Amino acid sequence: AHRGKTFVLMFGGEAIEEANFANIIHDIALLSSLGVRLVLVHGARPQIDERVALRNLPARFHQDIRITDKQTLECVKDAAGSVRAQVEALLTMGLANSPMHGAHIRVCSGNLVVAMPIGVREGIDFENTGLVRRIDVDGINDHLNDGSIVLLSPMGHSSTGEVFNLSHEDVATNTAIALKADKIILFSHHDGVLNHDGKLLRNLELDEIYPMLADPF
Repeated sequence: AHRGKTFVLMFGGEAIEEANFANIIHDIALLSSLGVRLVLVHGARPQIDERVALRNLPARFHQDIRITDKQTLECVKDAAGSVRAQVEALLTMGLANSPMHGAHIRVCSGNLVVAMPIGVREGIDFENTGLVRRIDVDGINDHLNDGSIVLLSPMGHSSTGEVFNLSHEDVATNTAIALKADKIILFSHHDGVLNHDGKLLRNLELDEIYPMLADPF
């Protein structure tokens, strides 16, 4: 039913540290084998925090947004590159203990996210922390049409060659909108969206979300 459909999958750096992440990778590989066009967007906050601490740098946030100076940006690039390599390696294994074990799954990434600086807010200069300016839809679709999985990191590049630290939520949301994705699937350490009775809502349509935003509970 979903063959040829486009899914954006978002997972934070916390998910990669979980033992269950291997099962998530298996599900991703299975979806790809069934012909679903997949864009994966990963985060790296805990991995960045670890590198910032190792370098004895101050972890500076404002409104839960990291302030990224030049030294912190090196931690961001290091962490994001490490996470990307880890995800690529896991996907290369295919589906272990299944007929698809060793199946070749191509993973592509690159400068597919164009970013711009957040700038100064409330007197705070966010330096190399940025926002998504544009998603390279044609570039992503070229990779998807070739049968590859596209992997996007929480980083973007400006037209002047600067690198910006982005939130993976911003990347995933803008990617899903730009691609007109059929689904956006979130793996999160949060409980998820609950209704008035505390029941987890596993699936939401857009027309269900807007009233909830207008009347939060």
